[in-house]
Amino acid sequence: MFNLWLFLLLPLSINAVTPKADVVFLVPGTTIDITDNAYGSNTLRTYCYQGKRYSLLSLFETLEFQLSIANDDYTEYGGRTPEEVMEHYLEKRSLFSITLFSQKRQRVQLSPFEPQCLGIASRQPYNVNLLHYQVDIWRIAQILLGILIFWSSQHMAKNSVFYYLAGIALGICASVLVTIVMFAKLFPRRPMMYGVIIGGWTIGFYIIKQLMDNLRVILLVYRGYVLWYLVVTGIISFLICYRIGPPRNPRSQNIIKWVLQAIGGALIYFASWHTNAAIFIMVMIFVAHYFPQSLLNYGRSFYRRRFPPQRRLLTKEEYYHQTVNETAKSLAELREYVNSPNCRQWNIMSSLRNPMRFACFANGEPHLFDEEIEDYSRTIEESMREEGAEEFETEDYLQCNMYYRPLANRRSTGLNNTPRRYHDDDGEEEN
Repeated sequence: MFNLWLFLLLPLSINAVTPKADVVFLVPGTTIDITDNAYGSNTLRTYCYQGKRYSLLSLFETLEFQLSIANDDYTEYGGRTPEEVMEHYLEKRSLFSITLFSQKRQRVQLSPFEPQCLGIASRQPYNVNLLHYQVDIWRIAQILLGILIFWSSQHMAKNSVFYYLAGIALGICASVLVTIVMFAKLFPRRPMMYGVIIGGWTIGFYIIKQLMDNLRVILLVYRGYVLWYLVVTGIISFLICYRIGPPRNPRSQNIIKWVLQAIGGALIYFASWHTNAAIFIMVMIFVAHYFPQSLLNYGRSFYRRRFPPQRRLLTKEEYYHQTVNETAKSLAELREYVNSPNCRQWNIMSSLRNPMRFACFANGEPHLFDEEIEDYSRTIEESMREEGAEEFETEDYLQCNMYYRPLANRRSTGLNNTPRRYHDDDGEEEN
């Protein structure tokens, strides 16, 4: 008997809610004002966007469907076509359909590349606007954050500060789920109770969704309770993390690194409506991060052998400065060596004609005397007058100019003086 009544009432219920449909195609920048609806929620107005071709210039482009209405007396239905929106509307409006997750969002982001439709059923007046953002700053920040997390995942997995901050944040967010798990252990393990537990989880997720939808109101009205909740759960989470301690096992650190890389990859993927470009960016970052350094060095050396850089001859000034710098560097290395334990000072001094001068050089004295510098400068000037300016600008002049520094009045210049080689009578070289 009950089945007969159900069979008779079902067609009547469906015919009673047959809606009046109205489809409007929107373009970016469109604004539509809807006045009072005399038919109530039985009238469904569908707003569609047809989409456009994929382009890299629209990598961070975003469309936002904005609904301005005085209250929450409305319902939204999504789909790719007006027919799909109508189908969802009929399913929600059927006599025996019930849903806890009805969509009520006044701002809905749409893909600029795919056709999408939104249906609104309401008896209140409202305004519809399709906003267009050529470059969405938040999406750029999201992809940069994803790249940063992916690239620094190995360092963050070993960082104790990140471990405590992540543990506190996870403890604050998961405290509700932990409470549900603890209460679930109090129920007897019977088949009938599993349905109660599953229903409790569904209601729990519904409560979380309602909290997220009304987060701003909760923070304004119950900010004291929210503050105490954050403080208590944060302290408990910190104590638990402190008791466990940061992970020291390399495998545990690898797991944390992989989780962070997965989070970074998800941020990169959802940062753009251009999914192919987002996947390409993810692949390039993955290859660049895990590419062997040996292969990179081999490719760089092969490129240099195949396309060697063009060699440039040094100018006279560059050659002079290079010789001065290299000479000073060599003198510093020599002085450091003779003062090191690896040097056999007595063996060296026994083979020199003037050991006292060698000892003075090792203690920081200049390697040339003022008289030697003056004699050498005088010799160079006489050679320039005899040979002339044109003949002097030759390779021989550059070779001798390597040691030419007309600084006769500076005895304590240390490494700034230019070296000069002296030979003992027995052929030994002296500085």
